[in-house]
Amino acid sequence: MGAGWAVVPVMNLIMGVPLKVAAACSGILIGMGDCIAVWPYLLAGAIIPLFAAPWLVGQILGGIIGAQILIRVKASSVRFILIGILVFSSFGLITKGLKTLGYTPAIPGAVYIVVLLIIMAGVALGLTDKFPKLRGER
Repeated sequence: MGAGWAVVPVMNLIMGVPLKVAAACSGILIGMGDCIAVWPYLLAGAIIPLFAAPWLVGQILGGIIGAQILIRVKASSVRFILIGILVFSSFGLITKGLKTLGYTPAIPGAVYIVVLLIIMAGVALGLTDKFPKLRGER
């Protein structure tokens, strides 16, 4: 996991950048770092260009499609989706840390799926207009 989970909240909450702009800039910032970081591996022959080419095409198409979707989506919807991603990521990091420290046994994969489904249901409820208090509306 890269630093994308931290870039968007920092840009939005601390720097005052609008959420949609912060989400778009996050991808650009991380993409620039990834472009530079990949060269040593490519020059050492650790990355086979034939296998990396489909990934590159997917990145470009995903960026274009994501930008078009981001134009049409409300900022509050983006906020709920990002909160869901952060909650699920933090669950995974906390359980991994507790397992590494020896406080808990390995968590079965089914538990991660159940947690993901619960978070997705919460995000879906937040995206509906039936709960205006969740969206910060009156």
